[in-house]
Amino acid sequence: MRNPVGLSYGVNDRPPWLKNLLYGFQWTVIFLPTILIISSISSDYLGLQGSEKVLFFQRNLLLTGGVVILQTLWGHRYPILDGPSTAVLLSLLILAPYGMEFIQGGMIAGGCFLLVLSFSGFMRSVENLFTDNVIGVIFILIAITLFPYVSSMMIGLRPGFPSGEPIVFFISILVMIAIVLMSHWLPGFPRTLSLLLGIIFGTLLNWVLGRMNMIHLGETPWVSLPRPLVPGPPKFSLMVTLTFLVAYIAVMVNGLGTIYTVGEIVGAEGMASRVKRGIAATGLGGILAGILGGIGTVSFGLSAGVILVTRAGSRFTVTLCGFLLFLLAFFQKFMAIIAAVPASVVGAAMVVGLAAQVGAGISLFTRSGRNLDGRDYLVIGIPITMGGIISILPESFFKALPSVAHALLKNGLIVGIVLVLLLEHILLYRKGNDRNPDKIQGEA
Repeated sequence: MRNPVGLSYGVNDRPPWLKNLLYGFQWTVIFLPTILIISSISSDYLGLQGSEKVLFFQRNLLLTGGVVILQTLWGHRYPILDGPSTAVLLSLLILAPYGMEFIQGGMIAGGCFLLVLSFSGFMRSVENLFTDNVIGVIFILIAITLFPYVSSMMIGLRPGFPSGEPIVFFISILVMIAIVLMSHWLPGFPRTLSLLLGIIFGTLLNWVLGRMNMIHLGETPWVSLPRPLVPGPPKFSLMVTLTFLVAYIAVMVNGLGTIYTVGEIVGAEGMASRVKRGIAATGLGGILAGILGGIGTVSFGLSAGVILVTRAGSRFTVTLCGFLLFLLAFFQKFMAIIAAVPASVVGAAMVVGLAAQVGAGISLFTRSGRNLDGRDYLVIGIPITMGGIISILPESFFKALPSVAHALLKNGLIVGIVLVLLLEHILLYRKGNDRNPDKIQGEA
């Protein structure tokens, strides 16, 4: 398989065990805060308290770790993080008054829907849709739509500090600069750990400045089993099921965009098969989420930026991340240590990855040697602009919409992907615009 961006390890390469462990830990440190935040938001809306919140988080770790292992070994088989979906989260928040049993039923229905789609032959028809314009827009959209989330992390926005703290933002900038310098100047293997080294630097800096809160660490048990592992049986409601079906359409679009995006970095070989298995594994993740009472998963677009910065594109590093997440569900002390890494530090690391992703997206627009024209400016610019606008609209605006529309329209990434597909292939269609699968396979 080709290595388009000079990766230290290709998608099927197996790094030595110690390097693989460090890469897997690097992915885990970047990913865990996201799982923690989404689990915390969900448990608050569901009215969970104390040990119930811990159990909910453990179930999500088991689910996420299991799906990551499944995806990297059988599904899309790319170095992609698969974790709690914001589209599913939005549906969960809207439908929380119905109770967890009905939400479980909705996720099972959504997961079955994706499974049926993946094996129906529908996925074979989508490959021509992902032209250079579409993939480039998705690269940039992933970054743009994460800006509100990452910016809140970088300034330390949290209860008690509704406007953030200047010192937190200053530390975030230092961490960001440190990662950029290490990614550029460090030689060989250390360079591929630039994100992890930057996170360690930022954590130590916060500790020296007395900004690390480790009081809760002594109260956290070393080992804790998730009991009961499976909550009560799921229940089904037409309204809840329809809402989750819409959410899982968004999950599918998001997953397709991520798989094609990462394929451009590590090598787009056998895409039709990867997409089919990847969407099927996401469907299985939805069914497992319904059984366990967790949050359905989706492929995370952030993965592309991490690969670009670290230059480590082996899927087996992410497989190890899945195993670590799975184990952390049982070893709470270690989970608490990793979770103690300041969110601002993780946010700074994410910004570097997203910046690299924006640059990669821009390069895709003209990689075939063609010049962009007025039509291309609109196809590229409108989805990116609208995706960014959707991401910063106030929550009160979306609450006025029907719940089914809420799940789709609040996600700027989904809105942007739908817009670029409509503009590229229908509204502003130009003959010769379709992607040529034979050309893709020849490049692989």
